Amino acid sequence: MSPDYAPEASRLIEGRLTELRRLTLPEAAALPETNGFDTVISGVKASITTFRYRNPFSSKEVCCCGSRRESRWFGMGSHHIERGLMFSPDGKVREATERELQNSGG
Repeated sequence: MSPDYAPEASRLIEGRLTELRRLTLPEAAALPETNGFDTVISGVKASITTFRYRNPFSSKEVCCCGSRRESRWFGMGSHHIERGLMFSPDGKVREATERELQNSGG
């Protein structure tokens, strides 16, 4: 993998999270469950995907954005970066923890 892949993918994800941080909880809740696009990062095809997950135990929404670089060798050596945000009814938005990302299916 190119050494430029991770920084470039992280930059794209950070840009998407910056856009998502501006949303209110109702706006975040209205997002589609998944939305993404394919792009080329450091000469390699990658997918950038945003997905929404409602926490079944609270009224919070999790919006995650991640990238996946597909390997040319049957999925071996693929690379995945994921970050997310938690939207609360009180209007606060914060970075999702690793556990919250895992619980959302990430």
